[in-house]
Amino acid sequence: MDRNPPPFDPGNGVHPHGSDEWAQILTRTIGHLAAQLTMAQIRLRALASELHDGGTVEAGAVATRVRALAAVETGGYLRENLGEALIEVIDVDALEHDLVAYLSDPENS
Repeated sequence: MDRNPPPFDPGNGVHPHGSDEWAQILTRTIGHLAAQLTMAQIRLRALASELHDGGTVEAGAVATRVRALAAVETGGYLRENLGEALIEVIDVDALEHDLVAYLSDPENS
């Protein structure tokens, strides 16, 4: 049995999952992503606060590292976090490009 669903063809408007199944997959995926994001934000906020309060890191060095990591790792993280169901319907390459551009902008450091 093939574990991969047939690819979604936006041109025909028919998704390989039934509408109820698709809604459940989408809801579960969004909930999972929101939970991952929330945990990551809390952990990063705690780490950054500790490092800042201890004078351990230089803000410019962190911004440089963010830009370097964004250029190399954004696409992989996006695909991993979106999951198969959403990769079929989201332009991941465009989203990756936008995220890398945002993270590379010094005003967003």
